[in-house]
Amino acid sequence: MPTALHKNRQSLPNSRFLGLYRIRRLKKFHAEDVIVDMSALDPKTFCKSITVVVTVELDCERLELVNHFKRAMHAAREVKQCYMVTGEVDFVLIVTVEDVEAFYVFVKKKLYSDSNVRKFNSMINIDLVKFEPRTTV
Repeated sequence: MPTALHKNRQSLPNSRFLGLYRIRRLKKFHAEDVIVDMSALDPKTFCKSITVVVTVELDCERLELVNHFKRAMHAAREVKQCYMVTGEVDFVLIVTVEDVEAFYVFVKKKLYSDSNVRKFNSMINIDLVKFEPRTTV
């Protein structure tokens, strides 16, 4: 007589098939740029970190200097999101680091060292009220 464990083992190939089907489908969507980023994992589950919202004002808005800043932020592993915006500031950054000391290292290496950064303002996140990365299609 089959046990519950035996029944689960019999259904395992079907589960694997469905899992592989979903993975292939996700890879297809990713290749077609339907899915750009699949980062909806809860950071609290994986590691202790702080999120800092940083506004940046550039000194000069010449194209080559703006592009230099964009490339630097794109290459910085601490920067999770970077928006060029209209209004009082030029960029809004979402920075994730291990602690305040790591944020200070980021500030020294990426912001203070860029002579085109006129000023920046940082706001440390104390509570994530809402995070909804999905868009309605």
